[in-house]
Formats: sequence, structure tokens, C-alpha cells
Amino acid sequence: MPWHRPRVRRGGDEAVILLHGLWRSVWAMEPMAQYLNGCGYQTINCPYASFKLSLSEMVDQFSHFVREQCKEAKKVHFVTHSLGGVVVRQLLQQLESDKIGHVVMLAPPHQGSEIVDWLQSYNLHRVLGPAGNFLSTSSMEALDTKLPDAIPVAVIMGKQSLLPFFRRMLDQQNDGIVSVERGQVAGTNQFEIIEADHTYISSNEDAMSMTEHFLRTGSLH
Repeated sequence: MPWHRPRVRRGGDEAVILLHGLWRSVWAMEPMAQYLNGCGYQTINCPYASFKLSLSEMVDQFSHFVREQCKEAKKVHFVTHSLGGVVVRQLLQQLESDKIGHVVMLAPPHQGSEIVDWLQSYNLHRVLGPAGNFLSTSSMEALDTKLPDAIPVAVIMGKQSLLPFFRRMLDQQNDGIVSVERGQVAGTNQFEIIEADHTYISSNEDAMSMTEHFLRTGSLH
């Protein structure tokens, strides 16, 4: 929304950029941002028009933003939720790897969304904006973007479903929106499954604790 602005919290010499998911706002990542800031990181919780922009437009927007916001940071880390992980996966191809620290992706649909596939079959995908096209299984397969070897990346998926409506479309293990296996992508260093729902995984206590541990050590545990 027009009144949403990046929420910046000053901290140490390492910065964490947080990106929310589709149709969400900065509020979705606020618990994680507050937690990481309390752990000594500068945090930059970023809003973006997830329902309005194409994937390439999102990547271009954040490419400039990262370079401007983090000129003084010793390292720049990323923590993402859902669509935010897909954006950062593409963004990492454009950034200088010596400046990038660690990346934690929560519930990313790296292999595409069965829900988007279903919406497309009924010509309802337009309700999601451009994401209704690029988040389909076929479009995500076409990206074929491997994560950079030099950047440690962890993926945390949930297996608790609070939304029964979509369960029949998803694999047996899912978080109500994304199947666990759909979070896999080449180049991931660690992959963890926790008891969490898609909507609230970014404020899950286990997810927050593992995220901080990975940013600090390169390991989820």
C-alpha cells in the first residue's frame, strides 16, 4: 500500500533484508525482523507490490534497493517468505557474492505452485496478478536457476496445514499452500521441515531460532 515503507532497525555491522510473500505486507515479517534486530542485526523489512509486478520487475527493484541500502554493511543476509524466496533466488544472480552473507527461505515455491496450476485450469489465475503466470509449475521449471555455490542457503518448510480447502491439490506433506517437496532447489545447503503453517511460519518460534542460528553460523542447528 502507498503508506507502507521499509521498516529499518539499526543494529550491528551486518544487515538482514526481509521479503514477504504474495499479497502480504511488511507486517508479515515484523516478528522475524524484531527478533533478528534483538540478536544484533540491522534489519530492513521491505514492502513491495507482490500482486502487481512481474518477477523481473521485482528483481530489478530489489537489485537497486540492496545496493543503496547496504553500502556500509559488512555483510548482507536475506530472510524470505514464500514468493520472496523466488525473488531472491533470481536476485542473487545479479549481486556481488562477496557482499552476500547467508540466506534463509521460508516456504518458497521453487518448483511452482499446484494452486496456481489449478487456478490456470479454470482461468482464474489473473486474481494473483503476474504471479498467476510465473508461479505455475511449467514457468518455474523454465527458470532453471541454480543457487550460487558461494552463498549458503537454507530452506525451512512447514508441514502443518490450517487451510483444508487446498489439501486435495497438494502432496501429503504440505503447509496448506505449498507442498514440502516444492521448496527444493539446486544449490540449497540445508533443508528443514518443521511443524508450521504457511501463513505463520515467519513468526514461528522454531523458524526464528533456526534462522538466527543459520545467519550466525551457516547451520540451522
